[in-house]
Amino acid sequence: MESFFLDHPCGRVHTLKFGSGEKLLIALHGFSDRARMFSVLQEALGDNYRVVAIDWPFHGQTEWSKVSFNKQDMLDLIGQVAEHEGKKRFNLMGFSFGARLAQAMLPELAPKLDKLYLLSPDGVKTKGMTLAVHTPMWVRKLLYRMLKNPGWFVALLNFGRRMQVVPPLIHHFLTNNLTRPERFQRTFGCWLALDSFYLRRRNIKAILQNTGLPADVYIGKNDPMLGQKALKNLFGGIPNVRLIMLEEGHRLVGEGLAAEMLAAVKQ
Repeated sequence: MESFFLDHPCGRVHTLKFGSGEKLLIALHGFSDRARMFSVLQEALGDNYRVVAIDWPFHGQTEWSKVSFNKQDMLDLIGQVAEHEGKKRFNLMGFSFGARLAQAMLPELAPKLDKLYLLSPDGVKTKGMTLAVHTPMWVRKLLYRMLKNPGWFVALLNFGRRMQVVPPLIHHFLTNNLTRPERFQRTFGCWLALDSFYLRRRNIKAILQNTGLPADVYIGKNDPMLGQKALKNLFGGIPNVRLIMLEEGHRLVGEGLAAEMLAAVKQ
């Protein structure tokens, strides 16, 4: 497995590369994860693909100077990876929040893609995300300034949880991501970025239908975070989209997914 950095005006972006295949696959991990999470798929993907996984801003070994990032930043990074690998066409994989990024970039990237992999895709209907998505930007920026010392807010969250007005998922997420400076910056960097990575479901479906882009969508049957009915309504019935249900939860990237992908390659 090879590690290398890409220079960007906002910092140095870390990537990991594995596999000996001719085709390029660019992989985007989930929130609070890192590029290394995809190493478990090396045997399944390595013969067909050269996989380059990106530590996107505020994650892994990437150094990022801006408060947040946007879609153009990610498009630039993906373009740099493709240029670095000498490819004009490539494949794209996203897990969870990384799948949100991937779907939002489809209007720009679909003409360059040979295949799309979405793993536990956020960005369609994720439980607990409605409030985060619809909070006005001025409120997010105000909270960013106010919560650099988050003790008072954590106490308020705990009270709200006891009164059952703060959902468990939101309570767990915030209390675990506001108490350390690097986690605080990661959380707000992604929250401020959300508006740049929004694409309506009907637009996602239209792109997949109109381009015929082959896509494999993997969903865990026991995923407590994703609205499975909405996902099936979006991706089901599109001839070029395979919807695969696994006996897993949200964190699909593991040995079960590797075995499923390896079996698909051998067919």
